[in-house]
Amino acid sequence: MSVITLPKNTASNLRDLGRLQDIPAVRQLGVFAIAAAAIALGLWLFFWTQRPDFVPVYAGLDARSTSEASDLLRGANIPFRIDAGSGALSVPADQAGQAKLALAAAGLPAGTQMGFEAMQQDQGFGTSQFIENARYQHALENELARTIANLRPVREARVHLALPKPSAFTRQKEPASASVVLQLRSGSALEQGQVDAIVHLVASSIPLLPPEHVTVVDQSGRMLSNPDPDSDAAVGAKRFEQQRRQEASYVSRIQQLLEPMTGPGRVSAQVSVDMDFAQTEQAREVYGPDAAMIRSEQISESGNLDAAQPAQGVPGSASNMPDAAAPGAADAADAAAEAPPAAAPAGPSARTAVRNYELDRTLTHTRQAPGRITRVTAAVLVDNLPQTEDEAVTYRPLTEDELGRIQTLVQQAIGFDQERGDMVTVVNAPFARGAAIDAPEALPFWQHPRAQELLRIALGGIAVLLLIFTVLRPAFRQLLAPPRTHTAIAKVAEDEEDEVPVALSSPKPRAKPAVTAQAAMDFDEKLQVAKTAVNNDAKRVAHVVRNWVEADG
Repeated sequence: MSVITLPKNTASNLRDLGRLQDIPAVRQLGVFAIAAAAIALGLWLFFWTQRPDFVPVYAGLDARSTSEASDLLRGANIPFRIDAGSGALSVPADQAGQAKLALAAAGLPAGTQMGFEAMQQDQGFGTSQFIENARYQHALENELARTIANLRPVREARVHLALPKPSAFTRQKEPASASVVLQLRSGSALEQGQVDAIVHLVASSIPLLPPEHVTVVDQSGRMLSNPDPDSDAAVGAKRFEQQRRQEASYVSRIQQLLEPMTGPGRVSAQVSVDMDFAQTEQAREVYGPDAAMIRSEQISESGNLDAAQPAQGVPGSASNMPDAAAPGAADAADAAAEAPPAAAPAGPSARTAVRNYELDRTLTHTRQAPGRITRVTAAVLVDNLPQTEDEAVTYRPLTEDELGRIQTLVQQAIGFDQERGDMVTVVNAPFARGAAIDAPEALPFWQHPRAQELLRIALGGIAVLLLIFTVLRPAFRQLLAPPRTHTAIAKVAEDEEDEVPVALSSPKPRAKPAVTAQAAMDFDEKLQVAKTAVNNDAKRVAHVVRNWVEADG
């Protein structure tokens, strides 16, 4: 039998504790308190295992953006939580991607920059002119950024203005300048026409701002605007873009023409276009083969006017009259006409003739525009065609007739011209299928979100069981135990002044005692009866204990 010695104050405390435990009201309150604490702890563990992990999706939003995002998430049945201190918007980890896509589709979060709304705020008393000008310029920059951000490919924009100060003491005015930084959406790109539109939009909004002083840069640091559109680099970029656009147009034509016959994904085409960007002017004058025709003629004659004219007509007075015709004058005139001409009178004379002829001619002035196609080369690769044999899909190569038809179609699609050296090549070859692609390594099971959730639930259940078996059960057993007699506790306290022997175990009797009233006594009452017997007859008790020891030995 082992004995533990306890100090006297401890025995007194045990005695007081035993007295409190014997009070029914205290025992009931203790049971209720422990049960309530255990239930609260169990509920906390249960909800902790069921609560999803929240991750922040956006932080630092203004009140308006937060309200719009909350309404959108509430409409999409996505639980969310807003941190009271930082204002961060958090959603469950397994729904973070869906929440971001929903917010991005609605254009949230919107920009928090203030435009001319800042002018409506209280400016305070004694604001200097410099502060007013700075606020106005900042509001103007934000307004331009808002306008540019409304373009579909642009997600966010920032505008910086450099406005010179007007001065009355100088005649030369420095032009303003502007810089625009664009944050494009994923997978979006701006065409040159859109960039030019942004440049002219900013230039038109600021007085004395020429378009060539506006710089547009994207999020990767690439300059989108051309400060000098007539420079060699800008002209070369335009020519390259035009050439690539023409090649892409030809490739699209070929694929749209052949895919209905071969099937989608069975045609691969590449087209190379050679273009001449030189500007040529030609003036040409061509004379026709028709004979010349007289357009106008001028004849001039000169001679001796003093020479006497020979006599003509019938002699007599009648022939000398100016308007009188002598009888037989007509006959004389006819005879004179039929007679041979008389010799011209001797004397000096001159004759000049000027004739203008109309000629058949053609004047041609030709100016060829840059970007003339000089040669087109197309290469087309066609996959084998599928066919079904006995419910099995096989692939057969194309015949010569099919290749010829395809080549003819490609030539018609690109505007084939043999004189300028165009070339079309069509090749039939099987495409590579079923290529082994290395699958991404699977995550360990403990890193999988579902496994982590199950592990958390299992830990919560284990914690609840430990709470029940290590806290609730001993507490209820101790509180529900029958109260000890005051005499037994008093005897333990008054047994010795300095040390109190406490028996932890009692010898088990060999023989089964008779069924008496002592059989219903608990351990403490039996211990008290044994102590009373020792005090009354110590020798007899010692003799009984010695017999027990000898019997066990």
